[in-house]
Amino acid sequence: MSVYTVTIGDHEYKVNITARQFTVDGEVVDATILRLNPNGLQLLRRGKRALEVYLSSHENDTYQLSMQGGRYVTTRVTSSGRGRSRGRSAGTDSHILLAPMHGMVVDVAVRPGQEVEQGQTLVVLESMKMQMQLRSPRTGKVELVNAQTGSQVEKGALLVQFENEQVGA
Repeated sequence: MSVYTVTIGDHEYKVNITARQFTVDGEVVDATILRLNPNGLQLLRRGKRALEVYLSSHENDTYQLSMQGGRYVTTRVTSSGRGRSRGRSAGTDSHILLAPMHGMVVDVAVRPGQEVEQGQTLVVLESMKMQMQLRSPRTGKVELVNAQTGSQVEKGALLVQFENEQVGA
């Protein structure tokens, strides 16, 4: 079970997600989520409607949910999911940023040598008329930018690489 606080505009909603149902502010919602890929793309089904939703992790327990052109900030309040991963495996390399899906690069907001903060927008990617802000998975120095405005990228393409700082070296 996971309980989230979802902020849309000035309103906050308490969303409780279990394997069998969703509740929003205590009210049961008939919906299911199907994971389309490990990079955050989900299919939200509610009745006969289906929406593609992109969920990206930003900081500890903070996520951005993008769907139909809107962006919503979601903060996890509690979670008792036994060891379940939320889009990032323990072996995920935090010194690279990969394209979560095929799309066109709309903006590149960084350059090699630039210092960035965790959660800072690095690249804006557009796919199916929806723009996604791809944010830095960590604080650090950019080593390589492999994305150019106007170019097409495939899912999994390397967009940004960070200097790999070694502790105690």
